[in-house]
Amino acid sequence: MRTIYAIIYTVAFCLATPYWLIRGLINNAYLRTLKARFIGPGKVLPKLGDKPRIWVWALSLGEVLSARELVQRLIEEGYDVVVTATTLSGLAQARSIWPTLAIFPSPLDFALSTRRFLDLVEPDRLILVETDIWPGILMALRGRGIPKHLVSGRLSPRSFKNYKRISFFWGRVLRLFDSISAQTPEDRDKFLALGADPDKVSVGGNLKFDQPRVEVSPEDKLSVLNETGWPDGRWIVAGSTHMGEETLILGVFSAMMAKHKNLRLLIAPRDRHKFGLVWRIIHELYPHDSARRSKPGPADSGARVFLLDTLGELDRFYALAEVALIGKSWPGSHDGGGHNPLEPAARAKAVLSGPRINNFKWMYNALVAADAARVVDKQQLPIALDELLSTPGLAETMGLNGQRFVETHRGAAVETLKSLKPPIEGFPPGVLALDPPAPSPESALDPPPPQADPATGPTPPGGD
Repeated sequence: MRTIYAIIYTVAFCLATPYWLIRGLINNAYLRTLKARFIGPGKVLPKLGDKPRIWVWALSLGEVLSARELVQRLIEEGYDVVVTATTLSGLAQARSIWPTLAIFPSPLDFALSTRRFLDLVEPDRLILVETDIWPGILMALRGRGIPKHLVSGRLSPRSFKNYKRISFFWGRVLRLFDSISAQTPEDRDKFLALGADPDKVSVGGNLKFDQPRVEVSPEDKLSVLNETGWPDGRWIVAGSTHMGEETLILGVFSAMMAKHKNLRLLIAPRDRHKFGLVWRIIHELYPHDSARRSKPGPADSGARVFLLDTLGELDRFYALAEVALIGKSWPGSHDGGGHNPLEPAARAKAVLSGPRINNFKWMYNALVAADAARVVDKQQLPIALDELLSTPGLAETMGLNGQRFVETHRGAAVETLKSLKPPIEGFPPGVLALDPPAPSPESALDPPPPQADPATGPTPPGGD
């Protein structure tokens, strides 16, 4: 199996080489990261203390944020933690959250790349967050007797369908894990259907619930408005939108403006490469009433429609919202699947989403059942939005329901660490996350921070 996979991976990577080279010419940070993924960190990483070194692997920005509480608990218990991420946005976020840790690009799945990384870093365990399963690396870790854990594991319908086509292969890959902690019973059933070992698969919950608690107050909105110079009013925040959805949302907003005074709209596209195109769409419709975060101007205080064209700020800008719209869920030039609604819910914001939410089906169903969110198609969207804006207290009540929902589902980090086989000792359930520790010697080995621009290497079949 290892030889056949290595041949297929090498052929796929070679076919994609022109793409990697073009991306590298456009963005030097990407090329530098690709080099590090080939040959590893470049130096032997000295171990700290006498506790095992835990390698935490997160694919991108979302997985890095999901791993925040889990990594913090490992740090508090004195473990030597190394974090890798695959995308530039994930690396930038990891360095921002854990400036004292060694943060490296995740290795490519070539035998040489894997061997170099393992020789230089010498991890004692791997904790893989959610996805980004690379068979070659798992086989190399098995050869060295290093435990491997998949945590907060999930399989979207697309991933499951693609994996199922060659389940004879992915079943053997999943059995390489020493333990798998799935987000939901449905995810556990999917892993078992693919051939994972039933004795090694448990349900540990979704690490996304364990984000740092947010203290919500009216001052949060005023702080953002004062910083940006934007006007006060009743704000709709459309987060993580994809092409096609912006036009739909702008049309609905235009219809709402006549009825609801002082209405504002903030659009935050998911793909930074589409910022310019979305801005052109907004500016053509509202040439004198639009503003963008990256280029503030004196006329911004009178604008009605705003573009959040910066990275890493969406969570904070949900403070403006009376209602939050979550993208990749209405028709557009994307395949749907939805995005994580927990950020606005944790900030006590009413959530509206389209029906294309397969990647977060359980989460949305639970939020709807808690009367914290509504799932509506494009015809129902203006009706639902008008009701939330017209009914006093309705959006606020839904927001508070969402905040309670998030609070009651915390604890996945503790359950996840308890589920590891073989176990990691020293995680009493009452331990709270603490502030980051003082700078440590391994941080000196970090490569220069790249720009926060999402970019990935080749992804295994069905990877999201």
